[in-house]
Amino acid sequence: MAKDKCFIRVEKLLKDSSIKSLKADEILDDIRKAQAEQKITKLDDIKVPDVAKDVLERRKLQKKINKRNAFENEIKIRESVEYVLKEFPENPEEGLIAILVGSNQQKLGSRSAVALQQFAMQRQLIAGFNQKLRENNLEDFFFKSTDEFGKPIPDLEQRLTRTIYELNQKQTAIEQRTGIKPPVTEKNQDIVKLATIMEEYSEMIRRKLNDRGANIERLWGWIIRQSHDAYKVRDAAKVLGKKILDGADNYSENLKAWKEYVTPLLDEERTFANTADRDEFLDFAYNSLIKNHYLRSDGAINSFGSRNAPINSNDVTKRAAAKRVLHFKSPDAWHQYNSKFGVGSLKESFFAGLDVAGRNIGIMDTLGTKPQENFEKIRDLVARRLVKLEKSTEKISGGKFEKFLMVVDGRIHGVEDFSFAKWSAITRSIASMSKLGFAAISAMADVGLYASEMKYQGRSFLGGMGEALGSLAKLKNKKNREIAEQLGFIADNMIYDLAARYSIGDNLNKKFTKIQRTFFKANLLNWWTNSLKEGAMLGMANYLAKNKDVKFNSLNERLKTLLKQFNVDEVKWDAIRKVGMEKADDGREFFSVRNLDKLDDDIIKKITGKKNLTKRQIDIEREKFKASISGIFLDRSTFAVIEQDARVKATLTQGTLAGTGIGEAIRFFAQFKAFPFAIIQKSLSREISFFKAGNSARGVLGLASIFISSALLGYISMTAKDLLKGKTPRDPSKAKTFYAALLQGGGLGIYGDFLFTETKGAFDLLGRFAGPVPGTAAEIIQAIQYGIQGKKDAALKQSYRTVTGNIPFINLFYLKSAFDYIIGYQMMETLSPGVLRRIERKMKRDSGQQFLLTNPSSKFKGF
Repeated sequence: MAKDKCFIRVEKLLKDSSIKSLKADEILDDIRKAQAEQKITKLDDIKVPDVAKDVLERRKLQKKINKRNAFENEIKIRESVEYVLKEFPENPEEGLIAILVGSNQQKLGSRSAVALQQFAMQRQLIAGFNQKLRENNLEDFFFKSTDEFGKPIPDLEQRLTRTIYELNQKQTAIEQRTGIKPPVTEKNQDIVKLATIMEEYSEMIRRKLNDRGANIERLWGWIIRQSHDAYKVRDAAKVLGKKILDGADNYSENLKAWKEYVTPLLDEERTFANTADRDEFLDFAYNSLIKNHYLRSDGAINSFGSRNAPINSNDVTKRAAAKRVLHFKSPDAWHQYNSKFGVGSLKESFFAGLDVAGRNIGIMDTLGTKPQENFEKIRDLVARRLVKLEKSTEKISGGKFEKFLMVVDGRIHGVEDFSFAKWSAITRSIASMSKLGFAAISAMADVGLYASEMKYQGRSFLGGMGEALGSLAKLKNKKNREIAEQLGFIADNMIYDLAARYSIGDNLNKKFTKIQRTFFKANLLNWWTNSLKEGAMLGMANYLAKNKDVKFNSLNERLKTLLKQFNVDEVKWDAIRKVGMEKADDGREFFSVRNLDKLDDDIIKKITGKKNLTKRQIDIEREKFKASISGIFLDRSTFAVIEQDARVKATLTQGTLAGTGIGEAIRFFAQFKAFPFAIIQKSLSREISFFKAGNSARGVLGLASIFISSALLGYISMTAKDLLKGKTPRDPSKAKTFYAALLQGGGLGIYGDFLFTETKGAFDLLGRFAGPVPGTAAEIIQAIQYGIQGKKDAALKQSYRTVTGNIPFINLFYLKSAFDYIIGYQMMETLSPGVLRRIERKMKRDSGQQFLLTNPSSKFKGF
């Protein structure tokens, strides 16, 4: 684009003036922005002195923000150091880990981790938005995109995007400058109301981040514009229907296609105002997107749209301070881009933005605006103090905490070799679906683990089992679901992938994510898990409501111990129990998290122990307190219904990235092990904490109850699966049955028959324990070996088992037997005559079982 003659003249004047070159560059950048924002074609219309003055004022403001941030960061650092030295003097490394991802040790605040604060803040943002939808009767309109008659609304997302843009423009300098409000052209008032909620909510979250030290400029649709699909961006040529010629470099061709597509859609003056090299900026943005860097939650500088970059930095990645802020010419241009390279629908884009924002707010609330740098200072100061106090002569290595820090700051979401990561994730997804058809039946052990958590909270074990079963049997009602949601429970599978119970998480493309979600609805694990988690949260909220008249020191000792782990003391408990409770339709009373918004300023000051707080600081502390209390319900629900947390994920991944050799090897090995590992780190570690707290008797009883209930429920689970397969129950007197039941109930139930089917050698067994994908590879190799050895029947039998064992959906517990009787047994007998009789004999010998109705060998003789 040709430069305005007047612009060239101003550029020369600035260079010849006494203004330093860096300031001159920034003034010119802001002039370009002013031109773009105010749609001015001639520079004569811009008051250059005013713009220059504004630039200098912004620099002064940023210096003030940096100074305030440095002060508040120092307070957070020193508070964390004192906490570790006070609560974990015998094991400061565990204290440092507790700050990041929590600890089961019965210490004050041991569960109040960065990761939990992030989790709670994410859920509170989503719950708050859903509440606004309910208040305006827009839930169905937003989630289903249909009108009151159930008919789809044409071009809804494009119309919403335009309205969000127009509403934003109404509140900007345009109105102040002209006195004219730009009109909202949309006539559908539901669209206008929804767009208003989305834009106001987006702006509210931007202000929350700025209150915590970010300096994010106002952008229309700030939340939805953070949404990108790394898979689509990486395959830009394919997405755009362009063929990559044989021998061409895929990366270069995809980069070229993406840049060619996005450039005409951009408002170039605004997008490239802070960089002289447009190609460099777009290259950087592209690489940031395909490596998932936009999922990082690493403080103020890298928040979306932030201007917190070091003032004297000229580096494009820092000076632009907006890793992928692409300013589009119009809302239609953004919508056009998002339809090609966004995560999906506008609502998915919105929730994706809430997710990232919640994690960033959570980490800044605990580790400040520079999380990585601040944690390193905490670690170093703890080590120095211990040496000074002559309690240690060794330096606490920072490497021990890196894997935990990577999970909370989002670096773990990064990807190295994209194609490797993509196909590995898809392979694991297929394996999950192929092996988890009976997952809901295997999950019966959840009832015992649920009960053991209720026992830990100070309630009864049998009462906990009854509550769990009641949650499964109870019909859901709107009021109960609303109460559970404000506690932090979100049932929508859009933000919670159930596969995470059994693996350490993958970033799947949209197609396989949708297939996987459909599968976990079909196998009923979605219903099972959500019912139990909702029941756990409501049960605990009801338990707290029943104790609202009890003073802290008079509380059940177990409940008091639990609350202390979340840093709840007498002052905080008084604040919690005095807020209004809520009643459900059945008359039961529940503690209300959302009523904590009503706590007055004096109570907040009393909670924090700080008298001289500004209005901004009081509002932040109120939000932090609300999230921390919500975190109690979220955290304990993942103990009641075992689910991996940040500590489990960090331990299993060891901080390795997807798309690296070691990272993918670990992810394949860890698949299906996240669940049993979470039981060890959560349920068993929770009971072991009693030994460290000097209550060995309680620890022994806790562990015993887990093992006994696991074995009993494991046997029930196995029996249910056998009945669904048309088999009689296993003989409980056989030792193999007992071990299988214990493993089934203890977290290995997802392997089911996988681990206990016939193995032909050590290699086969090793493959099975290495994970489902290596296990399948071992089966393929075994079939090939049989073929080489001339064992045709064995090779065909092994091949058939391997193929049918890796086809999703036919393994669903209510389809598997039908498939076997219609096709499966006939195929098995055709490929390996006599196999059914051999299976029947082996069942009788090993587990004392037989088929319920008729022996397949007498009915099926092959095709």
